[in-house]
Amino acid sequence: MKGFAARTLAAMAIMATLALAAPLVSSAASAVPTTTTTTTTTLAITTLKQYRAAEKLYLAKLKVINDTFVAAVDIAKSNYATTVSVATNSTERISARATMRLAIADATIARASALINLGKAPVKPKAHKAIA
Repeated sequence: MKGFAARTLAAMAIMATLALAAPLVSSAASAVPTTTTTTTTTLAITTLKQYRAAEKLYLAKLKVINDTFVAAVDIAKSNYATTVSVATNSTERISARATMRLAIADATIARASALINLGKAPVKPKAHKAIA
């Protein structure tokens, strides 16, 4: 009977953790700076000067997206470490790990959508052959 009560208590704790995880993840995700990029119609790149400028802008946006993702993962890991350090039982540690994994999944989804919005890298113009 004692084992049944412990399993029931553990199951209830896990259910409560899952019910509370969504609001915690959404509040943790709001602390992470997000980037929004808008896709614009790109003009045809005909010169190397235009290409270099477009590539520089593209790489700067890509760096912001990746830095934001890394920051979100670092925050999730930091929150996990803080929560685990004060956890008193395995249920609290499991809950902390689930919360961290959800935060990392949210960061991954945000990064993927930002990369989709960013679009493809600019294409280098082809060199024209000199007429001899």
